[in-house]
Formats: sequence, C-alpha cells, structure tokens
Amino acid sequence: MMFADTLWIWRHPKSSINKATIENLDQVIELSKNGKGLIVLASHLGGFEIVPRIFSEHTRATVMYRPARKRWVNDLMIKSRKHSQIEFVEANIGGVRQIKRALVRGEVVGLLADQVPSVGDGVWAKFFNQYAYTTSFPIKLARQAKVAILFVGAERLGLGRGWIIKSQLMTEAFPDCLVDACTEMNRYFEQTIVSKPHQYMWSYNRYKRPVGAEMAPIE
Repeated sequence: MMFADTLWIWRHPKSSINKATIENLDQVIELSKNGKGLIVLASHLGGFEIVPRIFSEHTRATVMYRPARKRWVNDLMIKSRKHSQIEFVEANIGGVRQIKRALVRGEVVGLLADQVPSVGDGVWAKFFNQYAYTTSFPIKLARQAKVAILFVGAERLGLGRGWIIKSQLMTEAFPDCLVDACTEMNRYFEQTIVSKPHQYMWSYNRYKRPVGAEMAPIE
C-alpha cells in the first residue's frame, strides 16, 4: 500500500493534493508563509511522499533525502519527485548547508527523522522501548536556527480515498540533553504510529547499528 501511495503521488501530483484532507490548515499555511522558517519532521508513515507537496502549495520547500543504493532506483526517485517549488538535497555536508540557507531565507525544510543516521550523526535513544540509533540533526538544527518544529503525518484513508494530513506543533524546546531530546522526538513519532501501526514501514530496520557506532546501552 505504501508503494502504491508513492507511485500515485509521483504520477498524479495534482489529483493527490486534491485527495488530501489537511487538519489545522490555517496553522499550516501561516507557518509556511510567515517568512520565519519552519522545520517539518515526518516518518515513513502512510503517504509520507505527499507531505512536502502540501507545503509547496504555499512556499518553497527544501527536503533532505538519502539516495537509494541502486542507481536506477535513485534516478527514478529524483525524476518522479521533481517539483518547481521543492528542492531535494542529499543527506551530506552540501545538503546540510542548503537546508540551513533555506531556513535563513524563511522557507520550509523537511526531514524524514526516523532514518538511521551515519555514525557520529546520532545517539542511542528509545523508540518503542528499544534503543534505536536516532538522528540528532533536527535537534541541533532547531537550536541553531531558532525556528518552529512541526511534526507531520499522512495517514492513508483507504484505497483510492486519499490521506489525512495531521500535524502537531512543538510548543516547548527540546531538553538540553541530546539523548533526552532525541527520545522526545521519537515519542512524537510513536504517537502517530500507534494510531495507524499497519501504515508504518516496519520493513525498514530502525534498530540497526551503523558501521563504527558504539553498541546500544544495555539495561
């Protein structure tokens, strides 16, 4: 179903937007257009590919992604995601710079924050009560840029019925401790996943240990 969602969004971008019901639409528009910058955090839930397209209706968006291992898959992904209002940047130093510049310009940036980062770019934090190597980039980015963070999920309504876009604005800063901050970030994702567990991409090994990373804590 997730694969079908992705193909539909890629091949039918306009009708996909028409099939999306957006909760808190006024807030989404205000945060997108106020010129202050916004960090949008999403997970591999439901029709997550439509999330940046929702925001691109109101402002330019810069989205960070990890290239696929197979070149032909990556080429297809880049071609299918192409959008005049969305800049897709790779998860590397160059991409980080582009993300930061977009926030300075007051634009929206998007991150799939449930991806396992490279060694040195994350910490071990609880995710569904198990340690998962969790990216710390969104935390550090929010602290440096001093912009709002919006957690967004795209729940599938049913075959051919579209998606409901739910969002939750962070009202308080993350804890000072990086592990505690990443644990709290994971909690936001847990809340959306628990409501629709069958729509999450469990096939992705969220609990793998990156090469060179220290072992997860033992309790």
